[in-house]
Amino acid sequence: IEERLVEPAPAPASSEDLDVQESIGSALERLAKSGVLLVDHSPYPHTGPLDAESDYGVSVNDLRRREDPFGNESTSSSASPSSSSSPTTTTSAAAGIATATLASMSSVPTPFDSGFSSNISATCSSFMNDMLANATFTQCLPFSLLLQNSLSFFQAAKSLVKITQTLDITCAANVTSCTKVMNSFATNMTQSSTCASDLTSANPLIASAHLGLQAYKPMYQASCLRNPSSNAYCFAEAITNTSNPSDSFIYHLPLNVTLPGGSMPTCDDCLQQVMGVFEAASSDRAGALASDYVGAATQVNAICGPTFVNASLAASIKSSGAQFSSGRHTNTGMLLLVLFAASWLL
Repeated sequence: IEERLVEPAPAPASSEDLDVQESIGSALERLAKSGVLLVDHSPYPHTGPLDAESDYGVSVNDLRRREDPFGNESTSSSASPSSSSSPTTTTSAAAGIATATLASMSSVPTPFDSGFSSNISATCSSFMNDMLANATFTQCLPFSLLLQNSLSFFQAAKSLVKITQTLDITCAANVTSCTKVMNSFATNMTQSSTCASDLTSANPLIASAHLGLQAYKPMYQASCLRNPSSNAYCFAEAITNTSNPSDSFIYHLPLNVTLPGGSMPTCDDCLQQVMGVFEAASSDRAGALASDYVGAATQVNAICGPTFVNASLAASIKSSGAQFSSGRHTNTGMLLLVLFAASWLL
């Protein structure tokens, strides 16, 4: 039933008609003030042939979903009226990992999305593929494995909006639970039944994966820092700062990549915060930061002032991560490879 307030249609005014209209108008005014509505029960006027399935000329088959702003295609032909496409947060009771469930998980960058080279062993290939398909690993979405090993991440890094959306997801993970998960994968990777031979032969992708698993916590903490002035992610601002690309170089330190000699990072709160995280993480003498933090801090202080950051290692603690001696070296060449890949994608 459609409720309509009946109003008199305009007609040629005679003195008698004017009296009637005035009387009707007064009556309607009194009814309106009292909250009473007049209901027109006459059929809705049809202006053309109607669809048999609807009184309004629109069938169910004519209904269409609104275009997904995230670019996802719907996996079902119809939607429940009570369903919602708004982002929600769910918690995995088994692993204790809180993650942001977004409407467009297909657009989220993934590590090693370009595959592995042919010189990887069969056992290691199986281990890596199983790890990447693991639901808990996927929920953690480690920034430490995206930074150097994801073409889709490089694409996202070209846009402040997209890289911010990516960081929203990586930073939504429970860092405590995910650190345990990554340490477990790092330990299992060193077994002879998985990737031990690949690590011994210094397969670059597998060595990078092992370092990334070990560096999960400090890189999570550093990548989730926000600029106190703008409230934007420090990393998002650094990686999209085309006027000073060296702002993002500092984030590679936990991956055993030394700060290039000509780097001139911006001396701001973000740089101090990131270096503070890495200084604290240098207490793990088995980690890459134990070998490259001091050099980077000394270089930063030469640019920003002698006391800008602490240029010494934190007090040593026992490592909780997996240790594998594969010959520690400074991967400046890896950084050059990363920069080449980034420039190729621009």
